[in-house]
Amino acid sequence: MAVFKVGDKIKIIDDDQTGTVIKVSKQGVSILNEHGFEETFSASELILNQELLINDFNPKPETKPIKSKPHQSDAPKEIDLHIGHLVDYPSGLSNYEMLQIQLNKVKYEIDSARTDKRNRIIFIHGHGSGKLREELYKLLEAQSRLEYYDASFQKYKLGATEVRLF
Repeated sequence: MAVFKVGDKIKIIDDDQTGTVIKVSKQGVSILNEHGFEETFSASELILNQELLINDFNPKPETKPIKSKPHQSDAPKEIDLHIGHLVDYPSGLSNYEMLQIQLNKVKYEIDSARTDKRNRIIFIHGHGSGKLREELYKLLEAQSRLEYYDASFQKYKLGATEVRLF
């Protein structure tokens, strides 16, 4: 568990809020959030505001063999974002950490697709609560030179998003 001190910039786990630590006591960590309100949280609900690196969690390497022929740009690459497909031991991770791993995987795959001249990717996120899909859409909205939409309903129902790069 992180030890917080006054002045630390933090993020609230399972929320989009950020803030600055203004007081640390036995009752919890008091922060001044980005909206100017003071709130108190337990230390386990907070994380230092620094980007989590996917390498910190030892993701599983891709298991597909590397082909010597170039990619067919019209065949989409499917990426399963379920956490069990990305890390060996997800049980020790918080929801926030799992989400960061999944989003870092998306960023990596988009960068790789641009490098490999691949123009379509399908991200399988499943149905669940919709938080991963929501955060995926936020990430994709911030990207340039791509469009995204629900992947084939017949094949994925509403559990996948197709990205077309251009």
